[in-house]
Amino acid sequence: MSSPRLWSWNLSPFAGKVRVAFAEKGVAVDLLEIHPVKRPPRLRELNPTGRVPVLEVGDVAIRESSAICEWLEETHPEPSLWPADPADRAAARGLLRWVDDELSANFFLSMRKQAFGKDPTDPDDIVERLQARLVRRWDTLEALLGRTEGMWLMGGGQPTLTDLAAIPLAVRLPQWRPDLQPDLKRHARAAAWLAALRERPSAAEVDRRGTPVEV
Repeated sequence: MSSPRLWSWNLSPFAGKVRVAFAEKGVAVDLLEIHPVKRPPRLRELNPTGRVPVLEVGDVAIRESSAICEWLEETHPEPSLWPADPADRAAARGLLRWVDDELSANFFLSMRKQAFGKDPTDPDDIVERLQARLVRRWDTLEALLGRTEGMWLMGGGQPTLTDLAAIPLAVRLPQWRPDLQPDLKRHARAAAWLAALRERPSAAEVDRRGTPVEV
């Protein structure tokens, strides 16, 4: 059976989240690299929004990063990326949504708008607003990390997907906007969390590019 194919863009945090999950599982995947401006028609056939990531498994297209990661967990259960307890697992999934929406999306959307332009309906200061939202979330992250023992959002000795999803942010933040990082004194847990994520071998996936797809 051939490997699944992952449509990706190396600067997308959500495609990066999926690449990290595959690496954490040790599962091979064929990586296809799109151009963010010249998206191939085939991508829109697979996903009406034209966005990545999309995973092709045979004749099936799986859209959205969390859905792809759920498929990966169900087909390759070891090592698990979720807590064993059902209630903890459900809580982790809910917290993953917060990490995606409040941390990754605010930062990467601000950088995308800065690089590729604002939408016609955006306020003039949309980039600054998004980045300010990210900075305000460090207080919340610090409190969330303080609820459990250990390094990770759900406690325990190993990160869950709730943590691993933030690896693209952990890598890109000091590269692109170090001034937006959590304060080492005020947000010591958040800063240590980001540093620990950067140290994982799977963090190398953030920079990995696939085979370019010609339009």
